[in-house]
Amino acid sequence: MTLFSNPDMPSPPLDDPWLTVAEFADATRVKPVTVRSWIAKGQLKATRSGRRKWLIRRSELDRMLHEEPTYERSPEEWDAMYEDYLVYERADSENEYHEAGHRWDLALERSAMAPPDAGFPGRLRQIASAAGWWSAALKRRAAADPEFSWKPVSGSAGMTLSYELRPGGNRPGPRDAWERFDRTVARLGKAMEGGWLSAVTGALSDLADAARDISDTLDEQADQER
Repeated sequence: MTLFSNPDMPSPPLDDPWLTVAEFADATRVKPVTVRSWIAKGQLKATRSGRRKWLIRRSELDRMLHEEPTYERSPEEWDAMYEDYLVYERADSENEYHEAGHRWDLALERSAMAPPDAGFPGRLRQIASAAGWWSAALKRRAAADPEFSWKPVSGSAGMTLSYELRPGGNRPGPRDAWERFDRTVARLGKAMEGGWLSAVTGALSDLADAARDISDTLDEQADQER
């Protein structure tokens, strides 16, 4: 008895069997909807069996778990950009503020439905840099415009930044470092729902430090394993 119903599909090699979406999701500790998202985005090769069923080779799981990181920028470049940003003087603080918010949203989007690959430290580092950028931009915006204030974002308390960064998830790295990370995320959520700008900028700055510490640790571990 085979896992698939399409007679035109070739039988897989014995060492590379087919996995269902549910089996792949269980192996990667994510929800089936996330696996289907990877298929739709082309991040995961799959073969359709019937009208609604997808099958994935075991080799795709191995590739996803062991492939090398594909950073848009290197960790060093992200850190350099962040440091440059803190000292770079720009007159248009309003545009700076909106650009920083966009970079924060982009960093969270990259991490939202990401596969469990070796690019995890890079995505975490991008969130760290984006949080630092946004914190600095908010401070400069407030300094340039005394009437500027934080507008509370309802529903932020108790937020989770992304599925792969959720508490209790399959997160590599020191447990105590992740506990610190979770505390800063909780602080940020409460601050964003409140009305104090200083609480938001402080939480973003602390989150940047916590995320960067974890990504540094993961990069060091990867270097030692090479």
